[in-house]
Amino acid sequence: MFRLAFVAAVMLASLIVCVDHAAAQRTSSKPQLVTKYGDGQADGKKSIAGSGEMIRFQRPSPTQKLRGLRLHGSRYGRPRAPDEEVEISVVDEENTDVVHTEMVPYKKFKRGESRWMTILFAEPIDVPDVYWVIFDFHAEATKGVYVSFDTSTGGEHSQVGLPGGKSQEVETGGDWMIQALLTRPQ
Repeated sequence: MFRLAFVAAVMLASLIVCVDHAAAQRTSSKPQLVTKYGDGQADGKKSIAGSGEMIRFQRPSPTQKLRGLRLHGSRYGRPRAPDEEVEISVVDEENTDVVHTEMVPYKKFKRGESRWMTILFAEPIDVPDVYWVIFDFHAEATKGVYVSFDTSTGGEHSQVGLPGGKSQEVETGGDWMIQALLTRPQ
């Protein structure tokens, strides 16, 4: 009896391993729906007055569109959000052509502890293979958004600047914690 139970337990464990292996194979063939950089851990946060947070993305498939963004950060300033909008621009790789501009109410960005905030576009937008996303919070001493950064990537995908202007390397040594949300490939 004990031997039969032992054999059954070994067979069951083998079956679970095979099922888990099959599940891993299925998930590895899933399309990439989020483009992100880093280990997901915020190593600091920063607000940029007079400029914007820029991050470069490359879409995994030419048939995918940008359906939204996620940003890790927190609003600062008065408890009530200003009755203004944040300008989000999507520009080409050279930062010369604006592909799309999205205006988002400041109240979308919450005060307090840094957290992930999702911005979904009304319609997915077609983007070049390589593109920049720029957040312009029109930050000042009394209002703005602290955007988290992740130093595990060395900041190779992020800059500071505005659409059509000259950009600069980040001084944080990390990439802005901004993610691109994509449609499924056609």
